[in-house]
Amino acid sequence: MSGEIDKHLNSSDLMATIERLKLRAASVAKGDELQMIALVDEIQRIRAKLVRGRDRVAKELERAAARDVAIAAYARGARSGRNGRH
Repeated sequence: MSGEIDKHLNSSDLMATIERLKLRAASVAKGDELQMIALVDEIQRIRAKLVRGRDRVAKELERAAARDVAIAAYARGARSGRNGRH
């Protein structure tokens, strides 16, 4: 199952993974510490993957905002040049 975690998790993949984890958690025998440790480890790996994805999205939003500012500044400059203002 760890190979699934290494794949890109889109929302449907994530939901399917969570459902599988819920089923595994429900089937763990009371007192089976090894199975519980394995489940916690898997949850932590999924969380780390989601955090990395969140960070990638945040960086892309920052880049998009910077491009937006640059394009707006270029457009203002182009407009002022056409109007004869300097």
